Amino acid sequence: MDVHVIDYYRPYSDQHPEGHFHKVIALHEAPDIDWEEISQQVPRLTRGWYELSRLKSQDRIDFTRDFWLSKIPFHPRLTNFLLGFFASLDDIGVYIIQKKFEDPLDVHLVYSLTGDSGFFHGEVPATTEEIIALQKGFPEIIFPLDYVAFLEIHNGFAKWTDTGITMTSKMLENYRAFQNMLANEDPLTSSKGEEINPQTLIPFYESYSMPFFQCFWAEWYPEVEMGNVYYSGLTKSVSDVYCPDCSTETMAFPTFTDWLIFYLEKIG
Repeated sequence: MDVHVIDYYRPYSDQHPEGHFHKVIALHEAPDIDWEEISQQVPRLTRGWYELSRLKSQDRIDFTRDFWLSKIPFHPRLTNFLLGFFASLDDIGVYIIQKKFEDPLDVHLVYSLTGDSGFFHGEVPATTEEIIALQKGFPEIIFPLDYVAFLEIHNGFAKWTDTGITMTSKMLENYRAFQNMLANEDPLTSSKGEEINPQTLIPFYESYSMPFFQCFWAEWYPEVEMGNVYYSGLTKSVSDVYCPDCSTETMAFPTFTDWLIFYLEKIG
């Protein structure tokens, strides 16, 4: 397991005041904890993640890889990329966490990269009810199918200490905060000087401690579904969507999967 995972999922104490959590249980290292006991303590823990924690390390990696491949719709780069990404992992762990003493227990699935080069962590999958609630919060928007499929893998996902992909329960709240921020700025324009309606930008990713957002743009459909663009709160600018074949330079991606591949490629 990556050394940064061990440090991050270390309970805080007098000896480790930098710890992020009051309580941590590495479920994959606790074979004696049974389902009935832990499911009562951690209602958000899914049976699938519990069963995953009972497997050997390589089996956890292989099973999770196959699950991702089965869930996310076809993309020409996806299969080879995910095969490489999961091959770069040395473990996948299931961590029961409690941030503060009075908080309920929660659970993360943690993807540990080889060579102590970092990790990703994901929240439990979105339920059907959570996805329906997200759609009701944005009644005029049809979210991309690959994005919705990913929510059924992780409803919230980040690398290391990044803020990352927003949970569905926080999407509307974050959208309103984002709109309030834009309301106090000069009108948004594209790289060609065309004015952009800020209400058509729906942030689904936020950078930690910085005003950087990746947003679905309801006025840009480069393929069949809505594309996504980068907004910088420092430069008050939006991605250039007119630059062909330069997504990683402009941060304008035709699909959520294209952005996800970029996010998984970059760590540190």
